[in-house]
Amino acid sequence: MSSETGGGLSRPGFRLLTTGLLLAAALGAIAVLDRQIEVFGFGDSGPDARSFPRLAFWLLAAVLALRLVLTLRAGDSPLGRPVRLGRVAAVAVFVAASLWVMPVTGFFVAAAGTGVAVALVLGERRPLPLIVPVLAAALVAYGGRHGLNIPLP
Repeated sequence: MSSETGGGLSRPGFRLLTTGLLLAAALGAIAVLDRQIEVFGFGDSGPDARSFPRLAFWLLAAVLALRLVLTLRAGDSPLGRPVRLGRVAAVAVFVAASLWVMPVTGFFVAAAGTGVAVALVLGERRPLPLIVPVLAAALVAYGGRHGLNIPLP
């Protein structure tokens, strides 16, 4: 009996799933970068506010694509029970919904709500740890708006 779990496209596992999702997210970020970061230029042809994020996303995409190609045939951890995958999908849905409603509800409400929802989905039931995402969102919102003068939604 072999302990080899297999790998590659025929037996996908956590490594293939997470690398593929991160690669898709990096490529998606590159696609929407020009619409998300507004640049007020004065005709300069040099680097602008989009240069570093574009470089970081392309570097991330290249490293992920290389990792995907190099580890395609390697053994991979099995995905596990569908309940665990459901939790991962629920977290992804909460994060996507938060980003979608953030322009309407504002940063604090969207971030705090997502933090509490993710904690509940991952099994946290004690009241004190459920307050931590609210405090973190409040700290980031206050620090961003008043400390760094960042216009958060």
